[in-house]
Amino acid sequence: MFAWSIGLKHRPMFDAPDASGPIEERVMPPIRILLAEDNADHQQLLLRALAKSGAAPEVVLAASGDRLLELARTESFDCVVIDYNLPPYTAPELIELLEGAAPEAPRVVISASEDQRIVIASMRTGVADFVRKDEAITGTNLWDRVERAIEVARAAQQDRRETNRRLVSLQKQAETDALTGLGNRAYLDRVLAPDPQELDRRRKDRRRATGIVMLDVDHFKRVNDTWGHAAGDDVLREIARLVRQAVSPSDTAIRWGGEEFVVLRQSATIAETWGWADDLRLAIGLAVGVGSPAKPVTVSMGVDVVPTAELCHDSIARADQALYLAKQSGRDRVCTWGMVCAMDAARASCTEPLSATVSARERLLEVVDRLTPTLGPVQRDHVGDHGLRVRSVASGVADFLGMDREAIEDLELAAEFHDIGKVGVPEEVLAAPRKLTAGERRLVAEHARFGADLLRACGASEAAAEAVATHHDRFRFLQRSTPTPGSVICACDALVTMMSSRPYAPKRRPDQAIIELIERRGSQFHPAVVDTITASEYHYLAA
Repeated sequence: MFAWSIGLKHRPMFDAPDASGPIEERVMPPIRILLAEDNADHQQLLLRALAKSGAAPEVVLAASGDRLLELARTESFDCVVIDYNLPPYTAPELIELLEGAAPEAPRVVISASEDQRIVIASMRTGVADFVRKDEAITGTNLWDRVERAIEVARAAQQDRRETNRRLVSLQKQAETDALTGLGNRAYLDRVLAPDPQELDRRRKDRRRATGIVMLDVDHFKRVNDTWGHAAGDDVLREIARLVRQAVSPSDTAIRWGGEEFVVLRQSATIAETWGWADDLRLAIGLAVGVGSPAKPVTVSMGVDVVPTAELCHDSIARADQALYLAKQSGRDRVCTWGMVCAMDAARASCTEPLSATVSARERLLEVVDRLTPTLGPVQRDHVGDHGLRVRSVASGVADFLGMDREAIEDLELAAEFHDIGKVGVPEEVLAAPRKLTAGERRLVAEHARFGADLLRACGASEAAAEAVATHHDRFRFLQRSTPTPGSVICACDALVTMMSSRPYAPKRRPDQAIIELIERRGSQFHPAVVDTITASEYHYLAA
């Protein structure tokens, strides 16, 4: 390739003067013309004709059709001038091939032939102009045609840009929720059903995952009925503001409809997505309120994570089911799709009523059996051997403390399944050989409440469910002189855990575990339970 630069003239553009210094000249780049001509003599004649314009265009020569296509694909030009006969192609054939390489540059066809059919064939391809060679090399005829073609093309491009700008503005308006300024359902539909190019990009990037968060304002109808729709609108706007603060530029925040919101965010794990959602839940509870004095507004959420390549409307449905579970489970909480699967297993185990032959324990064992194929090694241990060992120790401690038979039976059931809620905690969190993040710790702590829900779903007594729900609730123990089933499980669980191999800590000897129980006596563990364990041989059952 070689470029023929004609003259040294440029078109100056001057900036307005300011106090910083003299006026600076902004030099506009010269017009670039791709001239396709295989005859060397004709090349020189055409170059001289273009030089007569005084506009100093930069002319790049192509001596063959293949060279023309190569240059058009790799460089940008303001106009393409093509000789009709450029073996092995004709101008119409080249113009068709150029559509994919340089669609914006106007084409001007030149020919020495007098055949009118050549003119007609050229114009049918949509060229900007046709010039006979004898006219092209005379005066400024060729430049005049090229300049006019460029002006028409640029005007058309400007019209297209303006039209596109208006379309983008209208699309944004149509896809924006008027109340909150977030995207609306139409925008989400476009995100979930992208154009083929974006869909192909997602399919190629198998490493990416998308976290889906569905949010619903708790008791929103009560807000509207009590304080009016204006107050309800203020609540939605404030929640939308907090959502915008929490998301990153690459995330998508949507008002799904009514008091529901959806957030799509880049997230590798369900634990990270749950932690982000729970942070937002806490922030909303602290910042949003109605009435005077302000009554806190709470939200419930459902979350799931899917490979970005598989993101679709069905993905939203799974997060929506998790949101429904959060609503059913008492509101002001975040549930995952994994929790939905566990609760479905619990409900499926209740096909027969409780009886002498069908107990709550058998139902819970059936739940574990249903979920076992999806559980990791640590999860299986928590709902299997670990639970049995805690049950053994807790049963002896409860008997020593003088609990009645019914209370001991409830405690034994609760102790065996005190960690069943961990089926809803990802294996990678439970097995992490490191310090957990704040969000991960809250997710692990959630297993007590979720485990209690599973016990209730399987027909366990409220006393057993309450023992599971409170077996990590250390603050409540300080206010009761008599140990509760939950406080017994708390200390026995800690004892068994310390005497087991864990991803984050080595196994301890019985005497070491007892020393730690004593150190936390009265702060984390109920004094009477610790005293019972240390004064008896029950701690050996934990080994």
